[in-house]
Amino acid sequence: MKKIALVTSLILILSSCNQAEERGFTVDIAHNSTEAKTLVLDYSHIIRIDSLTLPFYDYFQIKERMGTRWLIGMNRQNRSLDFIPFDDSLAISHLIFEEDGPGSVDADLDIFHFFSEDSIITIQDRDRRINVLNSVGQFQNSYKTALRNAEGVEMFPVSYSYLGQRPIFTDSVWILPVYPDVDVRSKSYYLRNKFVVYDPKNNVVLDEIGAYPGLYRGDAYFDILREPSLTASAKGSFLVTFPADPGIYEYRLGSDTISYHQYPDWSRLQNEGVKRTADLQQFVNHYISSAWFQQLMYDPYREVYYRFAKERQELLTVGGEKNTVNDADWKIFILDEQLNSIGSYELDASRFNPMFSFVDREGLYIYDNQRDDEDQMVLGVFRLSDR
Repeated sequence: MKKIALVTSLILILSSCNQAEERGFTVDIAHNSTEAKTLVLDYSHIIRIDSLTLPFYDYFQIKERMGTRWLIGMNRQNRSLDFIPFDDSLAISHLIFEEDGPGSVDADLDIFHFFSEDSIITIQDRDRRINVLNSVGQFQNSYKTALRNAEGVEMFPVSYSYLGQRPIFTDSVWILPVYPDVDVRSKSYYLRNKFVVYDPKNNVVLDEIGAYPGLYRGDAYFDILREPSLTASAKGSFLVTFPADPGIYEYRLGSDTISYHQYPDWSRLQNEGVKRTADLQQFVNHYISSAWFQQLMYDPYREVYYRFAKERQELLTVGGEKNTVNDADWKIFILDEQLNSIGSYELDASRFNPMFSFVDREGLYIYDNQRDDEDQMVLGVFRLSDR
């Protein structure tokens, strides 16, 4: 394998349009790419589902409980959390939320997290409310909170799970994605951080991370491609990635330094956005034809990261029909624990949907839309391989 060059340089931040102005300076780390690793489709994992269960979840959690692994999916259609065992000998269960009363939960949730059988938290931004329930839906606790930054500006928790954005819950702090401003087309939206570090025990915001890069702060607009994803690293730091930006921003809580990881080989995937005055159809066309990145996922079992990316394509086919994002070439870039790019895989997005994907002991799971009947959830399981 070709030796990976690593060049670091310290750059003071002098401009308010720079990513790291709040922390004083950034370290630029340039990575070359190799193609030593790839992925191989190992097998299809089929889960039998009932009539209340969805075959696809945009917001979910993988949890070990009762001696097996469970997929806990947010079912907005059924106003429930669906508990789906990987072991078919166990039954699927549903936590159906109350519609009225003190323990009621809005069906349009923003965030949920399963800590234990007696501690499932749900967060609703409109009501500024955090509810705590147990696994049979019994109401445990509830409190309202206003998440405010150092200037006293209130920001509301939200999760765009279809772009791979997830909060991170640790034992001491929660790192929550928020609306930095109410107007997503306003330039002021992009002058603030995207994530707050929240201490739930003391109900206080401790810090902010995830400042928008300069390309988001100019005249270009990115609509749903504005929302970054958040990944906990193997080194205890937090990685922020943006759909339009090929780089990876690495934060350490309590540090004034950001490491910016650059990948020259990925420059073709930088997205230039559209004009802020663009209408919905112009953005949809741009979304289909342009390149952009999706989530960055850490795989602790194989000690690598996966970064999903869509390549550029023509808006129309040779027959004059409009393409979809699934018609484009998709890549999964593979990075080692030092964030060196060590390989890639060409994903058939017409079959596998990367927006429902996760890692587990057996490999990288990606939703497979090829199923024999409606009572199935099918997941392709990919293993890491040398070329």
